Amino acid sequence: MRSWILRKAPALRNNNGALQIRVRLEGKDHFINRLGSVDDPVAQAKAQSISAEIWSDFQQGQLDWSLSRYQPLVEGKNPELLDALERLMKEKRQARTTHAYRLVRRYGEPIRTQAEV
Repeated sequence: MRSWILRKAPALRNNNGALQIRVRLEGKDHFINRLGSVDDPVAQAKAQSISAEIWSDFQQGQLDWSLSRYQPLVEGKNPELLDALERLMKEKRQARTTHAYRLVRRYGEPIRTQAEV
């Protein structure tokens, strides 16, 4: 079991008009972004729900300490794939990797396996 401490419930913040959740673990701030606009009531409700889920999981001893479980997915995109392709594109500087990155970014739908099609 980790010795990390979460002393109080995560707080909602206004980050230049964008809604953000701040989670303080062992005195260090961790942020959850891409939640929507501060003025959007749906985004506010979603952020409060995520904050409550983090606090509840901590109280029950089931907190995902990496906080990746609570990160919202970018709709229609696989952020891990996009990040990996972007790193590869910058590293290799080849036309085919740049094309693959742009194609996946523009596609806007989750990548499915052949069995799912």
